[in-house]
Amino acid sequence: MPDVSPVAAEFKTFSEAVLATPDIAAVAQRCGLGPEEATQLLATYANEAGVGLELVVPLLRPGMRVLEVGCGIGLLASFLRQSGVDITGLEPGASGFGFMPEIGAAILRRLPDTYRAEWLGIGAEQLDPARHGQFDLIYSTNVLEHIPDLAGAFRGMASVLAPGGTMVHLCPNYAVPYEPHFGIPLVPFLPRATAYLYRETVKKLPGIWEELNFITASRVKRLARTNRLSISFDRGVLAAAMRRFDQDPLFRERQGGLAGKVQSTARALGLLGLLEKLPAGLASPMIMRLQHDSKIAEPKAARSS
Repeated sequence: MPDVSPVAAEFKTFSEAVLATPDIAAVAQRCGLGPEEATQLLATYANEAGVGLELVVPLLRPGMRVLEVGCGIGLLASFLRQSGVDITGLEPGASGFGFMPEIGAAILRRLPDTYRAEWLGIGAEQLDPARHGQFDLIYSTNVLEHIPDLAGAFRGMASVLAPGGTMVHLCPNYAVPYEPHFGIPLVPFLPRATAYLYRETVKKLPGIWEELNFITASRVKRLARTNRLSISFDRGVLAAAMRRFDQDPLFRERQGGLAGKVQSTARALGLLGLLEKLPAGLASPMIMRLQHDSKIAEPKAARSS
């Protein structure tokens, strides 16, 4: 396992201290989560927040105003705020994750006032520069696939992205027929038909399944162009996810079914290196980076209005 960076070690200490407090577990249980389920869920969010930390830390600069879209229980936003980052968290509490705002509020109560990140309980489609200002960095980790109005969310995020600012998002690419939340294959081009074939699995978390929008790289490209945003995709993201099986026990436990078999087979055949070169459109997850691009023409509807 590679060395843990100092900031990752700091975040691990911070998250363990916050989530170990009895009142956080009590709030989770009030939201309908059993003790074991609450412990597992909070550990999962801390683990995934660490992935978001790795994504965003290299992009942080002094004086930046930052927005985390889908901040969940607010763990990463709170850590960055207490590290001196001017960050706002956005979390509407979607149908499958309605407990997030209450747990997030409990976490905020554990922190000194100066360490509390601002919290917006709205959807990304409701972002408005007149009300919320502009942000130099906007990011999300495994959030975009849960947004029902993805086109509206892109409009909202683009509207509050400062000139010269950057958006970076990590999420699945459903052009690849695999659903990571449930660990099941998808029927190619008909992902919702999967709900019938795997109905026993899907009914365990019906709220989450129903809100999935099955985002793809090609759809994101269209939304970027519509909002006059340039877009690029990181290479090697799938390979990094495959390596994570060997480095991250919690991730391996969650994704150890179909994805785990694919990883072990690819490793046995010596194919993991080839995944580094796989085009983003054929890989999942994907990391996209977006910026304003004045060279892209305005959509016809916008020009005629």
